[in-house]
Amino acid sequence: MNKIVNKTQAKLPDRYEYRLDLRKAATPKLLKSHPIHHWFFFPHSYSPELVEAVLDDWSLPEESKLIDPFVGAGTTLLVARERGLSATGFDLSPVSILVSNAKVRDYDIKTIRQALDNVTSRCEKSITESSWRSDRMKRALSESERAEFWSLSQTIMGQPRDVRDLLLLALIRIVRDFSRAVADGGWFRWVEKPDQGNRVRAAFQTMVEQIIEELKMDRHPLNGQLIEARKGDARNLSVPKGEFAGLITSPPYPNRHDYSRIFHIELLLLGEDESDIIDFRHHSMRSHVEALKPTDVPVSISKYVEPEKLTDALNHLPEKSDDRVPSLLRGYFEDLYTTMVVARSTLKPKAGAAFVVGNVRYGGILIPVDEILVDVGKQAGFLHDKTWVIRLRGNSAQQMGSFGREPSRESVVFLRKTR
Repeated sequence: MNKIVNKTQAKLPDRYEYRLDLRKAATPKLLKSHPIHHWFFFPHSYSPELVEAVLDDWSLPEESKLIDPFVGAGTTLLVARERGLSATGFDLSPVSILVSNAKVRDYDIKTIRQALDNVTSRCEKSITESSWRSDRMKRALSESERAEFWSLSQTIMGQPRDVRDLLLLALIRIVRDFSRAVADGGWFRWVEKPDQGNRVRAAFQTMVEQIIEELKMDRHPLNGQLIEARKGDARNLSVPKGEFAGLITSPPYPNRHDYSRIFHIELLLLGEDESDIIDFRHHSMRSHVEALKPTDVPVSISKYVEPEKLTDALNHLPEKSDDRVPSLLRGYFEDLYTTMVVARSTLKPKAGAAFVVGNVRYGGILIPVDEILVDVGKQAGFLHDKTWVIRLRGNSAQQMGSFGREPSRESVVFLRKTR
C-alpha cells in the first residue's frame, strides 16, 4: 500500500494513506503512452492507471455501470470499456462530449478510410462572410490556415455521425500545432508562427492515419456494454435513481483554470460562437472567478453548512488577497455539495464514489480541498471510506518565493453511499 514512503512526509488525517506509487497516474504523463487515450487530453487529465487502481480496489462485477459527472477527455469511460463495464459520462463542454464519445465507439476501418478520402478530396478552400467571424480565430490562424480548417470542418460535418466525431477529434487535435493561442496555465498566451496553410490538410490526414493504426490493435468490440458521454451539468443530471455501481471523477480544481479559455479555439472550430463560449464559461463549475451562481439547480443548499475547515482557511487569508477568492471558494464547495447530492441519488445502495481532487493555496493559505470534500460529502449523505494521497505538488514559483515550498496534496477521496 505504500502508506509511508519517507520520513519527510507529513502525518495524515484519520483514514488517509499515502499512495505515492500512483503519483504519475495523477497527471497525463502515463496517458500519453496509451493508444486511443492520448488522442486528446486535458492538461490536468489523470491517467488510466488511476482508474484501474480504483476499480481494482472495488472489484466490481463485469455487468456494473459507472458514472463520471465530469467526464473530461473520457479516461474513465475508456477504462470502463477496456474492463467490460458500462459507463456514462457527463460534461458541459462540447469538446469533452465529442472526444469522449469518439474514443469509446466501435469503428469499421473501411468506413473511416472512405470518409477520410471524401473529406480530403472534396473539400474546397473557402473563407466566406460567415466563416468564423470571431476576431480571436482570425488572430489564432492565418487566412490560408482558416480557409483549410473551415473547408475541412464543413466537409466533415457531411459525414456519418460516428465517423464525423472521430474526424472532428483529429481536426481539433492538430489545431494546436498551428494556433498562435497557446494554453498556458488557466489562460493562453499569443505567440508568433509562420503561415502554415499548406500543411493543414497533410497534418489532418496524418493524424487520422495514426488513429486508424491504433484502432487496428487488439481492441475488443463492445459486448453489450453501453458507453457514452452526454451533455449535462453535474449539479443537475437527469438520470434514473440507483442506476450506477460506482462513480469515478475529477471535478475542476478551484485554481481559477478556465477550460472555456484554454480550449477557446477548439470550441470555435467545433462551431461554437463567442456567445456560446461565454455562456459555457458562466454556467460551468465555480472553480474560476467568471463562473456564476447557478439558478436552475434542483438541490436546495438550505441544509448545507459551510465546513469549519473552509471557514478557518478563509479567515486566515491575508487582507491584501484578491477579494474574489472567498466567493470563488464558497461557491465551489456549494457546487460540490449539490453535485454530491445528485451523485448520491444516481448510485446503488452502498456504492462507492471516488473523487480526484487537489488542494490549492491562496495568499499562502492552504485550502485542504480533500478534507473539506469529506465534510461536504457527509452532509450530502456519504460515509468516508478512506483517502489516498497520490501526489505532493510544489507551489507555484510566485507562492514559493513568498511562502516557501510546503507541498499541496492531490488525493483520491473515497466515499460510500450510506444505504
